[in-house]
Amino acid sequence: MAHQDKRGSEKLLGAWNARLLTEESVREIATALDKSPAKLTGATVVGGNNATGVRIGLSYEGDDVPQCGNDILFWLKWHRVHGGVVRPPRILIDGTPFPDLLRVELDFGHVGGDVTGIRDLPGAMPVGALARGQ
Repeated sequence: MAHQDKRGSEKLLGAWNARLLTEESVREIATALDKSPAKLTGATVVGGNNATGVRIGLSYEGDDVPQCGNDILFWLKWHRVHGGVVRPPRILIDGTPFPDLLRVELDFGHVGGDVTGIRDLPGAMPVGALARGQ
């Protein structure tokens, strides 16, 4: 039997389902945040009951600043596995020539252009709290 490509409707449904965040993909993000020295400064889920993306704001201070590269690497690998729109991370650096404070904002999945800016949560809760549901 000859190889048949997917019909157009199957491709459309596949693309529709791929845009949604799964519980597994969100748990991967939470696990990576548990391993990170960063503090969670903001988290926004986009898409309501059928979440399509999440925006995470992180901050690094002092000796933790170089570790942001590990979180960005995880972010790139996550998108390679789960798909989504890869928008460049937004990075704000405070301190020259050596950064004292670094803020990074990462979009996972399909966030779109309707969410902008890094928003601080009062008290900057530790990132591990996200995985524990606090």
